[in-house]
Amino acid sequence: MKRILVCLSVMFILVACSNKNEENSPNSDTVEEVNASTQLLEDNTAQIDKLEKQNEELQATLDNLQTDFNYKEEEAAHYKQVIDDLIKDYSDAELKDLAIDLWDYKLEVNGLPVPTNGLVDIQDQTIEISLMEKQSDYLILPSEVFMQGQISGDYIDHLKVNANPSETYVTDGTVVTAVHHKYENVENGTTMSFSITEELRKRLGLETTEITINKK
Repeated sequence: MKRILVCLSVMFILVACSNKNEENSPNSDTVEEVNASTQLLEDNTAQIDKLEKQNEELQATLDNLQTDFNYKEEEAAHYKQVIDDLIKDYSDAELKDLAIDLWDYKLEVNGLPVPTNGLVDIQDQTIEISLMEKQSDYLILPSEVFMQGQISGDYIDHLKVNANPSETYVTDGTVVTAVHHKYENVENGTTMSFSITEELRKRLGLETTEITINKK
């Protein structure tokens, strides 16, 4: 009987100690939550450090661009002053000739310049006639003088097609605009013609105002 009581006492003590240890030990779920929070904090800190570094690099790039811009602005002002000094004694005719040089006109068929004799041979079934107007990238003359270099009226009106195109459309860029007349499914042996004004002919340096396209 005494032996049984001792065993029961020992069992009671072991159970009590076990319960006490469980009370003092952190719950496994709590440990996982703490670890997750710690990892999240570390990840956020790393992300913030990365973003701060990227911000510093972007700021350095912006500073360099601003420096370049300031330099280009000063350079442009310098050259503008040089040009103003050079042309201050130009006559009106000389200023207009200078303005004309700042406007460029191109006449192409399927992306190729029209020959000076106005004769074009084409093998493609689709024929596209394009007239382009390009102005200088930089306004180096007073605006009222610069505009004198543009062809008279609307440049589009300086090209007259004799046959109705399948499609006519305009492309418009910052300094380049163009009108395009497209003809599709043109049969072999077809001869097409169109005309340009005398003013445009001179701008293009062509020998004729009549352009002939032969579909081979």
